[in-house]
Amino acid sequence: MSAVISVTEVRNALRCPRVFALGRKLGRPVAFPVGASALGATFHRIVESFARSVSAPPASWTGLGAHAESDKVAHTLRCWVLDHLVRELQSHPHLGTMPAEVDDLAEALRSFAGFVAGQLASFDTNPAAALQSLFRAAELELRASVPISESESVSVGGRIDAILEHARGNLDAVEYKLTDEANAELDAAQVTLYRYLVRQQLGLDAQPTVLRFDPKLTVTRIQPEEADELAHSRLLPLVARMVAWARGEEPAPATTRKDLCAVCPVRVACAAEYRESLPARDDPPAGAVRSRPEPDGSLGPDAASGTADVAGTSTREEDLAEVKALERKLQQVIRSVGVPASLVGAPAVGPTLVTFQISAGRGSVQHLDREARDLEHKLVTNHGVGATYEKRGGVRMLTMVRAKPREVRLPALMHRESAFLKERPGRLVLGETTTGTVLTVDLGAPTSCHLLVGGMTGSGKSVLLRAMVISLAHYHAPSAIQFTLVDPKRVSFAPLVSSIGSHLANPLCYECEDAVRILEGLVDEMEERYRTFAGMQVQDIDDYNDSMPGAELCRRVVVIDEFQDLVLSKALRPSFEEAVQRLGAKARAAGIHLILATQRPDAKTVQPGIKANIPGKIALKVQSPVNSRIILSEGGAEALLGRGDMLADLGQGVVRAQAPLA
Repeated sequence: MSAVISVTEVRNALRCPRVFALGRKLGRPVAFPVGASALGATFHRIVESFARSVSAPPASWTGLGAHAESDKVAHTLRCWVLDHLVRELQSHPHLGTMPAEVDDLAEALRSFAGFVAGQLASFDTNPAAALQSLFRAAELELRASVPISESESVSVGGRIDAILEHARGNLDAVEYKLTDEANAELDAAQVTLYRYLVRQQLGLDAQPTVLRFDPKLTVTRIQPEEADELAHSRLLPLVARMVAWARGEEPAPATTRKDLCAVCPVRVACAAEYRESLPARDDPPAGAVRSRPEPDGSLGPDAASGTADVAGTSTREEDLAEVKALERKLQQVIRSVGVPASLVGAPAVGPTLVTFQISAGRGSVQHLDREARDLEHKLVTNHGVGATYEKRGGVRMLTMVRAKPREVRLPALMHRESAFLKERPGRLVLGETTTGTVLTVDLGAPTSCHLLVGGMTGSGKSVLLRAMVISLAHYHAPSAIQFTLVDPKRVSFAPLVSSIGSHLANPLCYECEDAVRILEGLVDEMEERYRTFAGMQVQDIDDYNDSMPGAELCRRVVVIDEFQDLVLSKALRPSFEEAVQRLGAKARAAGIHLILATQRPDAKTVQPGIKANIPGKIALKVQSPVNSRIILSEGGAEALLGRGDMLADLGQGVVRAQAPLA
C-alpha cells in the first residue's frame, strides 16, 4: 500500500470504511459530494493568498500605527481580503454566473477579516507586525509516524489550513469550513488529527479549532483533554484498521450511515466487491421518489396513491368560488367601457390563471380590441387583478391571475398520468396547463427528444429540472433509465441524490471539464449502440429492447444546469458544441437524451448549432422579449409570473403551464 495515509482518507473512513478500502483498491482518491460547499475551494485559495501576502502588505496596512483605532484596522483588513476576492473573480470569470454563492463567499471573507482583526487587538505591536506573528503557518504540509503495532508504524499526512499564534504564545490548529454543522463531528475529528500531527512533527501543542463560515463565523475550540482522548481512543486505532483494510487482511465493514450509499461515488464497485445486501444501497431510501420493489422484483404501488387529486383540479369548491368572483369583476369592467360583449363557454381554470372567452356582437370586435388595454388597466387598478388580453384568430380571450394560486404537486400529476409514464422509460411530467390538464413529454418523440430550458433567477428553473428527473425515474428501475446530472453551481441537484442515487450513471458532476468528457463518452456510446442495432437489424432502442428481453439497454438522460459555463469557456466550447450537435442530431433512436438549461438565454449562450439540434423548448420567466425569442422563436416569456410559470413548445405549438413542486 501507499506509504502515506491522508487525513482526508481518515475522514472518509469515519464515514464509510469501504469507501477508503475501495479507493485504495482502485488507485484513486475518492470523495463524497455530501456536505460540499460550492465555493469552498475558492475561499481556501483566497485565504491562503492573503496569508502568504502578510509579509508584503499594501501601503494602507503598513501605515497603521500601534495605536490605530480598531474600526480602522478592521476596515483596512476587510478591504485587503476583498481585494484578493476581486483578483479571484477576474481570474475565474465563470464565478460571475453564481452571484448568490459569490455574495455568501464575500460575507464569509468579511467574517474572516473580522475574526483576524479581533485577534490582532490583543497584540501590543503595530498591526503589520502583529499580523505576521499571528499567521505562524498557512496551508502547511504535515506528516508524522503513527504506530499501528509494537513493531510497525505508518505515515499519516495532510495539509492544515493554518496555525495561528496568539499574543500570549498559545497556538491554534485551524481548519476553515464553509458547510453547516451537519459534519461537525467529522470536522472535529479532522482538526484533532491535525493537532496530533503538529505535535509529532513540530513539537508544538496547538488547540484544535474549527472556524465555520456559514457565512457568519462560528468558532469551535476543542479542549486539549477531549482532543487527546478522541485521538487515542478512536482515530489512531482507526488508522491501524485502515492499514489492514487496504492490505486485504480483513474486510472493511459497511457504513452505519444510511444516507451515504445513494450518493457514494464508488457504489458500483462496492456492490461488486461486497455482495451482501445493504438496504441503504440496494433499495431506495424511505423518502425516495421510486417505489420500493416488491419481493418478486416488481415495482410496488404508486407512491402517490392516497394523496393524489385523482378527480382533477378544476372542480374544487375554492376554485369555483374564485372563478365566480373573477367572472363578476370582468363583467363589471366590460360594462364600464361600454362594449356590447359577454362571456361565453366555461372558463379554463388552471393553478395560477383563469382564461375567459369573450364574445362581441357584429361590428363590436374592433371596439373590444381598442378597449383591451383599458380593460387590463381597470382590472388592475379597480380590482387588483393582473390580466392579459389575447387574440386567437377570431376568438378573444382574457387571462386573469388568481389571487390565491393553487399549489401544483408532482405526486398528484404523476398519479393522473401513471399509465402514460409507466408504458416506457423516457416519459415525464412537465406541469399543469392553464386548462387543468397535465403537460407531459416523451423523450422518445422526435419533437421533444432533447429539451432546452431557459429562465432567469427566481423563475423556478431548478425546481422544474428536479421535477423532470423525479418523474422520469419514479416508475422505472435503474436498469431502465440512468441520469448524468451536471451542476456547476453545486446547488441544483444535491437534494435529489439521496432519492435517485441508484439511477445515477455518475456521481454529481460539478466541473465543466468532466462534463465535456462525459458528453464525448456518450457520443462513443451512441455510435456503439447504432452498430449493435445494425447487427440486430433493428431501428431504435425500443425495437432492440423488445427483441432482447432480459438484456435491455437503459435510456441515458443528461441534465446540465447552467450550460453557459461550457459555452463561455474558449477551451471547452468547441468540444461541447460538437458533442451537443452530434447527440442532438442522432442520439434519440439510441436512447440518449439531453436537457440543457441556462439562466442566460442570450445569443452568446444559445448558439444556432445548439438551438437547431434541441427540438423541445421550455421558457420560464426571462428578462426581455429578445431572451424569449431565443428560446421559443417568439416573445411572451418576459411577461410570465415566475416561480414555475412557463411556456413550452414541444412540437404542437406553445402551451402555457405551471411547473410542479416535488
